[in-house]
Amino acid sequence: MDKDRDNQGTYMYVNLDEYVPPDHILRAIRDNIDFSFIYDKVKHLYSDKGRPSDDPVKLIKMLLIGYIFGIPSERQIEEQIKLNLAYRWFLNLDLADRVPDHSTISQNRRRRFRDSNIFQELFDEVVRLCISEGLVTGKVVVTDSTHVKASASNQRKEIIEVKCTPSEYMLELDREAERLQDEINQEKGYQGKKRGKKRELKEETREVVVSTTDPDSGYMNRPNKPKGFHYLNHMSIDTENGIITDVHVTPGNVNDHEPYIDRLKVQEEKFGLDIQKVGADKGYDYMNVHYGLDKMGIEGYIPQFERSPKKQGFSLDKYLYD
Repeated sequence: MDKDRDNQGTYMYVNLDEYVPPDHILRAIRDNIDFSFIYDKVKHLYSDKGRPSDDPVKLIKMLLIGYIFGIPSERQIEEQIKLNLAYRWFLNLDLADRVPDHSTISQNRRRRFRDSNIFQELFDEVVRLCISEGLVTGKVVVTDSTHVKASASNQRKEIIEVKCTPSEYMLELDREAERLQDEINQEKGYQGKKRGKKRELKEETREVVVSTTDPDSGYMNRPNKPKGFHYLNHMSIDTENGIITDVHVTPGNVNDHEPYIDRLKVQEEKFGLDIQKVGADKGYDYMNVHYGLDKMGIEGYIPQFERSPKKQGFSLDKYLYD
């Protein structure tokens, strides 16, 4: 009868590449994405003096591992990398190499990388790579948002009064109306004082519920949604291959339609996309969205928002835009 020998002290050469399957997601990422651009993006955050620092690419890759595989804490990320050969291979760590401890990951994320925009740069680099490979065309883009619960108690809050200035959309509508009025006056041959009274957009105030624990979040109170302090994750996807092209986070009390047109413009300007058609749910059925899409030359597929029927006259859904 054979018995296993104690091989703990055996010296042997190990090539980690042989232990990572060809279809492993980390192999696909490492083979297709060059992370070296990160050095230029963060070099201003490091000093030439003092003790040598951990490789910033390695630290960001560690956070990427945590996100991809749903590892909930930096402490567990450290432990999993110590045990997982594929993780070590992805980070260029041999079996004998030291794994950066969890406090190093945490402090760099919370302090050094916090204001560097490096994670947005990494996201944009991946989108550009997908565009260069023909995976993203920009022909059809769909958008929706999902709520993310803030780490804030619903009991710790205060009500404050904020000023609401006229939106750029309303100001632009007024400028367009004034231009059309000038054209009408010229065609009709009106002289002297302009006909029609210009609307005055006044600054108003309203009360807002603010969390004293996480003031960046927003109090969400919508039908069929959990009530409380949340964030909204607005996400756009190119339908050609389901590639995410934009992610934008707002407080939970911001309506879906408010940042929508600006985020489409960001995608066109940043990546050079020529968006032709867009799709969204009825939460985006607002005048500013339809007006913005018309100005951008984009065809929108947005269902009508169900509004209360009028007791007299015709409701808006009885009209067609020609």
